[in-house]
Amino acid sequence: MTSRLASGAALILCTAACDPVLNVAGSFFPAWMVAMVVGVALTVAARYVFVVGRLEPYLGPPILIYTSLGLLLTVLAWLVLYRA
Repeated sequence: MTSRLASGAALILCTAACDPVLNVAGSFFPAWMVAMVVGVALTVAARYVFVVGRLEPYLGPPILIYTSLGLLLTVLAWLVLYRA
């Protein structure tokens, strides 16, 4: 039991520094947070395009559509920007 706990703790400590961080104006932000901001910004831009194109009434429930679109664009931003 103790050896399992020790090996698990060693594994956690070895992978603790693997998260990519970005230096933004002297502060370090996790890469997932940057991808989330990009995804939300792209979702707001998509909503603007839908409103200008008068397509928003045909989309369905806005809370479902924009939440799903935000999640999709966040994951795509993560894959495009940080794939290794």
